[in-house]
Amino acid sequence: MIMILVFCFICINSVKVEAQSATLIASEVEALKEIATQIGKNNWNFSVDPCSDDKSWVTPKSSVQFKNNVTCICFLSDGAWHVTTISLRGQDLAGVLPPSIAKLPYLINVDFSRNYLNGSIPREWASTKLQYL
Repeated sequence: MIMILVFCFICINSVKVEAQSATLIASEVEALKEIATQIGKNNWNFSVDPCSDDKSWVTPKSSVQFKNNVTCICFLSDGAWHVTTISLRGQDLAGVLPPSIAKLPYLINVDFSRNYLNGSIPREWASTKLQYL
């Protein structure tokens, strides 16, 4: 139990001390690139890590109608950073819901509200851990 608490403390503090120490695994970065292409999201900056809290990945909390956030968490099971939430509210995105969401195995929350996405929920999403859509 003590080891788990120590590991959680290290993960949490690594984000606070130096955001660049939070590095998303390559397969999830590639999944985010696919998602961006599928929905026309062209202002994510892939030259910085998506878990870095860079302004292209996280917007200020000042607007309820507009949100651009990718949230990552360090998991004890593998000690790696994984995307758990994607919030793209009010981005004027068009197209269909991105099948590549299924390539983010730890994703539990997706918010695409106030966009122009249409179509049915992709079959690929059946294998996800999504809890909130």
